Amino acid sequence: MKENELRFLASLSVCPSDIKKLKTLIQTTEQDVDPLENLLFTPLFSSPYSLTIMKELSEHGKRIIFDSGGYYVQIGRLTYNQLYLPLLNIYRENTWANLYTLPDHVPTSQDGAEVVDIKVRDTVVNSTLFFQEIPDIIKSKVMPVVQGNSMRHMDLCLKAYIKLGVRWIGFGSFGTVGKNFESNVATQKTVDLARYVIDVAHSNDIKVHLFGLGVPALVAMLKGVKADSFDSSSWLKAAGFGQVFLPFLRAYNISHNIVTDTNFQRGITLDQFKQYKEITGHDCLFCRDIRGLQANKMYRAIHNLIVIHETVSMANSGKYEQIRRIYMAGSPKYRGEFEKWLQ
Repeated sequence: MKENELRFLASLSVCPSDIKKLKTLIQTTEQDVDPLENLLFTPLFSSPYSLTIMKELSEHGKRIIFDSGGYYVQIGRLTYNQLYLPLLNIYRENTWANLYTLPDHVPTSQDGAEVVDIKVRDTVVNSTLFFQEIPDIIKSKVMPVVQGNSMRHMDLCLKAYIKLGVRWIGFGSFGTVGKNFESNVATQKTVDLARYVIDVAHSNDIKVHLFGLGVPALVAMLKGVKADSFDSSSWLKAAGFGQVFLPFLRAYNISHNIVTDTNFQRGITLDQFKQYKEITGHDCLFCRDIRGLQANKMYRAIHNLIVIHETVSMANSGKYEQIRRIYMAGSPKYRGEFEKWLQ
């Protein structure tokens, strides 16, 4: 990984058959980069066969990062205390991954101050204990996660993790929305906290990964705060809702002939889509087939995945004038992103 280079991890939580479909379709692309070169994978809630596929991908040079499954605690699938031992056993049995996320207790935007304090303490204490119990062979590959909503919380986590001597720290403290608070959002406060964590970590030669925040329109912010990597499953979730990405633009629904003002399911005409393709310079095998893109979820998923990689590549390459033009042509919500983060 080059110095000051932002890296995208595709969060992959689909069934083995879908993983196979993705691999097969990606082999037909004409892209210079491999959209599945960096993967975030949750072994605790995956089938043994999926884990075998991940190991095979690792053996073929893919970079596999194990997620802790804290998201499933967040949405109520299990309690935080139920996470520790199963996760520890999986890590002990699978020492081939590139990075291992330590168990974090994720606060939601609905939690009161006392609950957030408890979850932050849980995260720090259990991450420290977990680190002591994992095999020595993976101690250099762990990634504890900073949680909380204040500088006090950030400092509590950072002090403990720097003492462990880790090489990576994750930041998971973005706001949450949705039915089970399952989606992350970036507020000015959480972005300021993330930037503080990154500054402190970098001063101690530690890299920082930002969890669960990866739509193309936010890449200017991710690059601007000097994050080292980020992950997202948005490429797949958006595809399931009929939505497509383009570099540095918001998602648009292309599956139905609709153009609405709703924030989530805003549609786009085919003429507008072609215009945005020209502005962004994006062109891939899957969006050349517009009808196939409209009808096929996997086409949209891989198209979206390629778009995120292109977006990151443009930011890493310093193509700022092109990025500025794209933001100016896009959604009013994001027009200030360039001046704010990449100016």
